[in-house]
Amino acid sequence: MHLMRIFAAGLTVLLLLLQGADRARADVFVLDNGGRVVGELLNPDESPRKTYVIRTPAGAEITLERSQIKQILHPRPEEIEYEKIRPRYPDTVQGQWDLAQWCLENGLRQQRKDHLQRVIELDPDHADARRALGYSRFDGKWKTYDQIKTDQGFVLYKGHWRLPQEVQLLQEKEKIEVAEKTWMQKLERLLSNASNDHQAYQAIAAINDPFAVKALAKAMHEDPRDQIRLLLAEVLGRIGTNPALQALAESAIKDSVPEVRLTCIDQLKKRDNAAAVDYFVGWLSDKRNDNKGNSVYINRAAEALKEMGNASAIGPLIDALVTSHKRIIQQGGSGQMSATFSPQGGSGMTMGGGPRVERFQLQNRAVLDALISLSGDVNFGFDIRAWKGWYAAQKRQSVGKLRRD
Repeated sequence: MHLMRIFAAGLTVLLLLLQGADRARADVFVLDNGGRVVGELLNPDESPRKTYVIRTPAGAEITLERSQIKQILHPRPEEIEYEKIRPRYPDTVQGQWDLAQWCLENGLRQQRKDHLQRVIELDPDHADARRALGYSRFDGKWKTYDQIKTDQGFVLYKGHWRLPQEVQLLQEKEKIEVAEKTWMQKLERLLSNASNDHQAYQAIAAINDPFAVKALAKAMHEDPRDQIRLLLAEVLGRIGTNPALQALAESAIKDSVPEVRLTCIDQLKKRDNAAAVDYFVGWLSDKRNDNKGNSVYINRAAEALKEMGNASAIGPLIDALVTSHKRIIQQGGSGQMSATFSPQGGSGMTMGGGPRVERFQLQNRAVLDALISLSGDVNFGFDIRAWKGWYAAQKRQSVGKLRRD
């Protein structure tokens, strides 16, 4: 049976081809009825093609209509040589191994595989043939890599061996990605008409699909229309998943319009979202400042924490009452004097000679307002030491109450 498979592997070149055919010029013409004609095409330049005039290895000329030819095969010289020499190798372990080696040297991969397969049929324990076919010894048996992975419980998924649980996760991830991409396209269409089309506006307002959050968050950051961002904030708040709340927290800090920021915070307050509080606390250490010497993001974070009303932010807010910053001061030209002014009222004169870094401190009013609100109207101004003493006393009282309870 296997010898029949070996012969079948050479169907691209018929044995008839080898009996007197020119190595470099023989082609195989596959007919629409399944037959084949081997020979040299005598009219290669005919255009448009109507017929194929073929000279066979025996010297006869055959003319075929174009409609009769299904495919033309152009065997390599090595394939032709292979068909010539193949009958010389006996159907023994050594004979088939030697022929497999000849195929290796001449780049005939499939033919080599066929003869190696025949070797292990004749000698199942032939180590060289087994290894050449990708087998390894595993638990005392010859197994291919695929067989080993299958025995270990893996499945082949898109060219990689993975555990079934991993495949399930990947499929779910792909499903999510497709759904999110669909929403990206759909929301883009709705937004393009939302200003003039009441139905489009209402369709956005009705969105309640968690798979739409990625598209909604993107629009929340990019759409220039305040009214649309206010609408998107309400939609994200209604969906209420963690990614939706994260998008709201980001806009509560980064959006340039106070009304939009407050709307985002209002949506977060409905969920009493601790992750949002942590996010806002993280912004209290921001080192950036605007041209007027204000720490914009620290104050926005403080405003958000005040609205959230979570007393766990008191400690970080105390640390952010007065923050250190730096900015680049462009000085006058060489030999010139220039004045520098600090945001707290200090000033000085320096000689020109290039930019220098000025370090300064800022008292953050929004942070103080948040502390007053969260502490129940306690007010030590910007006296950090007083605030820390008070906060430590509050924590000791809380611990004492817990012990008594």
